[in-house]
Amino acid sequence: MSRIMIGVLVLLVLLAGVTFTYRNSQLVELNYYFGIHWLSPLSFMLLTFLAIGAILGFLSSLAMVARMQRALQDVRRENRELLREVNNLRALPIRDVP
Repeated sequence: MSRIMIGVLVLLVLLAGVTFTYRNSQLVELNYYFGIHWLSPLSFMLLTFLAIGAILGFLSSLAMVARMQRALQDVRRENRELLREVNNLRALPIRDVP
């Protein structure tokens, strides 16, 4: 059932994208620093900048993800050492203390 819902959602997004492209086909001019000049359809320009933003967001999160992975490895290593210590303590014989 969820696959059908995801498929319908994907089709609706694609349909919205196609209709958006069709309805916004006028040319837009972009003038930027250093003489950069770009003339393209509005829908293509929006899609381009959406992709650039997604890529920049992904790249900016890589440092945080790497730091979290390193912390996770440290915690897993400490957990293994503690489990080893607990197992060694369980293997020790119990002495009766008078």
